[in-house]
Amino acid sequence: MAPENKTERVLRLILFLSNSYPKSKDECTSFLGIKDSTFYNYRNTLLNIGFDVRQKEGAYWIEYVEKEHQILRNVLHFSEEEAYILSRCIEKVEEINVCARRLKQKLVLFLNQDKALEAYIRKEKPEIIQILRNAQKGKKQVLLINYASGNSQTIKNRLVEPFEFKDDFNLVWAYDVLLKQNRQFKICRIENIQETLLPWENEPKHRSMPVDIFRNTGELNKKVECLLTLKAKNLLVEEYPLSERFLTKQSNNQYILKTTVAKYEGPGRFVLGLGEDIKPLGDHGFLDFLKKKVAKCQNILSDSTRVGVGIMKFDQN
Repeated sequence: MAPENKTERVLRLILFLSNSYPKSKDECTSFLGIKDSTFYNYRNTLLNIGFDVRQKEGAYWIEYVEKEHQILRNVLHFSEEEAYILSRCIEKVEEINVCARRLKQKLVLFLNQDKALEAYIRKEKPEIIQILRNAQKGKKQVLLINYASGNSQTIKNRLVEPFEFKDDFNLVWAYDVLLKQNRQFKICRIENIQETLLPWENEPKHRSMPVDIFRNTGELNKKVECLLTLKAKNLLVEEYPLSERFLTKQSNNQYILKTTVAKYEGPGRFVLGLGEDIKPLGDHGFLDFLKKKVAKCQNILSDSTRVGVGIMKFDQN
């Protein structure tokens, strides 16, 4: 396969710095497979051609200040997983330079057409999306009526400041005024929405959170390390493509997964579902999480057995 050229790598860097959360220099160099000096060269290239590359506390991102330039974050938003898959696709066609150039040209042309965004929303998305987007553009608070929360197991109204769409307009990041924190809201869980005249009051606090390889949102501060068989490795990559970047081959039938996650629930479900093919190695927090889950399952099975015996005796009588 021909080596990846600068055009493809710069395009991948644009996608990488345009989604989810600011990235460190090490994340960028690891993602692209380049040296530190090359990263700074690419950053300068982006600055020279007009991209607003921001940097704070060692983290980099591309800022889209003008609303008409936010299509990359909205219609053409790429999650980190999607950007990774797209970059792999570009790599596969890089030998055909015409195809790679056409792909780049189509992306650039699309990004510069604000009308595409308007048409997309009118055609595919409900009125709720348009109200949320108007509130985002006008920096207004909105009331989400009867929002069904999976975390708190409640259905209630939420006064929020929407500031960023994700997942092809299926999710919106907003600041919850009552809870005083940024939350991710699923559009399908909003029963109705009400516009308000109240302006944003918490814009400096607006911040979307990273998404881990298991698609959970939050600070990536929990470590997970597991030994996987080839079967488990294949299932993991098929279900969660980003995990491939955090796998190390030990032998033909053994792989080490070492990564950080926002929540233990994602890797926990995967490990418990493939217990015969995965050996959890750490960290202590993850091991304790698994032990508690196993204990709960044992209690449930024990209770089920007692209930079953009781029913059996009742039937016999």
